[in-house]
Amino acid sequence: MALSDDLPPQLTKDVKRRNIKRRTVKSKDVEVLISVATRAAHIARDKGFHVVSPEAIRCVEVLRMMRSMPLTPRLITKTDLLRVLQYLATNGNPKIRSESKSVLNHLRSVLASS
Repeated sequence: MALSDDLPPQLTKDVKRRNIKRRTVKSKDVEVLISVATRAAHIARDKGFHVVSPEAIRCVEVLRMMRSMPLTPRLITKTDLLRVLQYLATNGNPKIRSESKSVLNHLRSVLASS
């Protein structure tokens, strides 16, 4: 049976495949965040420990961003992330110190769960 020209074309289903893969974080991204956080912490240290400076706030925001990223155990061990966070955990600024300890505990739990 042939289709006549006066009929509309047959509908075809266009199936869009969604890629539900989580965005992976590259080690270069983590290294950039580490350098931004340490630079901001050094500048905040020079301004004083108990002074609320924009650099201290920037360091805390970067640390919070790092805590919310989907980091893999391989990425954590591949970069110097733990060593830098242990250094920041001894910082004199209380906000930087507490946030870096929080991120450090989170990363330790990620490593322990693998």
